[in-house]
Amino acid sequence: MRRPLRARLAAAVVTAAAVGGTMLVTAPSAQAAPSDCTSYLASQGYSSTDTNLACTIGGSGLPADQLLCRVLLMNVSSVPALIADNACRAAKA
Repeated sequence: MRRPLRARLAAAVVTAAAVGGTMLVTAPSAQAAPSDCTSYLASQGYSSTDTNLACTIGGSGLPADQLLCRVLLMNVSSVPALIADNACRAAKA
């Protein structure tokens, strides 16, 4: 069962705000790995702004980026754990 849109958006905003400030300070270099993550998720039937955000965070190089990626995918986008793990690993590659 999917969570209401308001709850999903609130979780995404809180996570993005927590990570976003650090991302602005560290300014990681652009890389193609997050697109590998989003492509994998799309091939599995998961494509949304939430999944794009999770993949970007997963490839950011920030502390706990893989954990945040999985949390967003599983709890906000309702992606199964195995698919979320594979996608977040692809974002880091």
